[in-house]
Amino acid sequence: MWNRSEERRPARGRSVPGVIDTIGLAFTRLAARPWVVLGPVLLDLYLWLGLRITAGPLLAELARAVRPIDEVGAGLADTLERQAGFNLAELLSLQLVTVRVPTLIPLLVSDETARLSGWNPGIDAGTWWLGLFIGLVFAAAGFIGGAVYFNAVRDVALERELRFEPGDALRVGWRLFLWLAATAGLMLLVSWPVLVAQAGFVITGGGISAFLASLLVFPAGLGFVFFFFSAYAIVLHGATATEAFRASYRVVRAFGAQSLGFIASYMIVTGGVPVIGGLLMDQPPGTMIAIIGNAFVSTGMIAAGMIYYDDRAAVLATHAAPQLRPETARL
Repeated sequence: MWNRSEERRPARGRSVPGVIDTIGLAFTRLAARPWVVLGPVLLDLYLWLGLRITAGPLLAELARAVRPIDEVGAGLADTLERQAGFNLAELLSLQLVTVRVPTLIPLLVSDETARLSGWNPGIDAGTWWLGLFIGLVFAAAGFIGGAVYFNAVRDVALERELRFEPGDALRVGWRLFLWLAATAGLMLLVSWPVLVAQAGFVITGGGISAFLASLLVFPAGLGFVFFFFSAYAIVLHGATATEAFRASYRVVRAFGAQSLGFIASYMIVTGGVPVIGGLLMDQPPGTMIAIIGNAFVSTGMIAAGMIYYDDRAAVLATHAAPQLRPETARL
């Protein structure tokens, strides 16, 4: 049974480092093995300089499908058509709700400022079905590549020997996909009454649809905070989506103030570095500095998140030890 009384208090007899100490420890360990950031840097270089495969035909087909829908169809179709230049290769960079592979190019509102003068290799996907196929392949590769990267960060964060295990990467990538699907399902479960009501007011011309949308902010914020560490539970302990949600919830409940402090620090740092990097991207050397700096700083914060969660999960014993394989058990 889920003993809620145990969620509110950390176990006694073991102290854990604070937020600042955890972040400092993570960057110290990353500085000893900085080549872990090579994967995101190389991927960012490809997104910057490599072949762009645009999703124009796919998005145009979707726009034609939704345009006939009353009230909201035309606006949604216009939005899709404006995104016709979306680079399908950006799907190679895994962007989850709470954690992402730290590539800089996908975060730009427009990558025009990052492009080299006279250098813009790109092709159209050709047909909508080919664009869909390419997108699915890139997305699958993104989950697998993201799992390889997160596993490497895990080994750095926990001071393990770096090793690549294809089976472990596939397993983590699959569970991260299931976690993302479960997250989307939870969001839909919570929001569907508001979405139905909002659609009704849009169709009937009511004027409170914006107010109804604002009602989703509070539950979405709570879910983001309580489940912030759930992806880390998958990478660190091989948890399923359900186990990961529960483990993250318990850690945040038991270490509420510290968890809020860490999440705020994480969001400020990982959100601020791309903004600063964007100021450097007028010239190619500045773009390189921005890409490397973003990869290093964001990787350090991801490692800090893993250390933070792992220390507190060990205190609370939130992961089921019999389910852990010897090679993924905490050293």
